Amino acid sequence: MRTRTLRREVPRSAFDTDFRLDDAQVAAIEVLTRSDRKGVYLWGPVGRGKTWILDRYFDAVTTPKKRVHFHSFFRDLHASYFRNHFSLERTLDELLGDIEVLCFDEFHVHDVGDGRLISRMLDALFARKIVLVLTSNYPPDGLLPHPLFHDSFVPAIELLKAKLQTVRVDGPVDYRTHRGSVSGFAAGTWSVNAGAGGVSFAELCDSPKSTGDYLSMIEQVETLTITGVPRLADADREAVQRFSNLVDVLYDAGVPTHFHSDVGLDEFAQGCNGLDIERIVSRLCELHKHEDKRDAHS
Repeated sequence: MRTRTLRREVPRSAFDTDFRLDDAQVAAIEVLTRSDRKGVYLWGPVGRGKTWILDRYFDAVTTPKKRVHFHSFFRDLHASYFRNHFSLERTLDELLGDIEVLCFDEFHVHDVGDGRLISRMLDALFARKIVLVLTSNYPPDGLLPHPLFHDSFVPAIELLKAKLQTVRVDGPVDYRTHRGSVSGFAAGTWSVNAGAGGVSFAELCDSPKSTGDYLSMIEQVETLTITGVPRLADADREAVQRFSNLVDVLYDAGVPTHFHSDVGLDEFAQGCNGLDIERIVSRLCELHKHEDKRDAHS
């Protein structure tokens, strides 16, 4: 069995910054810098600094480590799992090697099939004594929220709660609204009554597509234009989930994306609720917003 040493300790100075940290961020940092920690589950609303805290922690860790994002990691996990003839141990050996710390950003579970694999993966990670630090918009009890399948994931939820310290990061400010520079995904636009061109929402979201399909697609583009984006309340549930996955992938990859819709962002998500919707709207609100007034004078 591998030995865990105090080299895992992260100094408080790793989180020094020019801006003022709110109380929730300070509390999360205090947990991450304690020498007796066992792993941490950071959760809270979008834009509260969870990823910033995770990245500072990851940069300061000196032991073998890996930082992953939910979508890209699970594409790699599924591919490796198949390639290794459904041996989870060989899969984790291939993907993680001898790491001691795994940082997992944007952790969430919606698919019951992924939930089963995640349950087995968590068992294996904790058996390997890997220190796990997660960020999520969901509390542990909110994972796999589908009413028909949630109970099947409860054992994994209880394992997370037993093995990780749960810390809520829910300060009063959405820091995404205070960014000074614009690049990556946020360099895109949300346009109302814009012209044609690009690929349609229907092509991307109305037919079955996996997150892996979207990850493969963005490898071929530097920018993307998506037309015909409807009011979410007018789209079916599966299309909304695919759109949510697509925006996550585009955002994480930093692809400047231009959305064309008949409605403004203030109307786009009316009538739809949920933490995923809040996250996606928050990300879309970083875009420049334009309204083509040509129709008003025709």
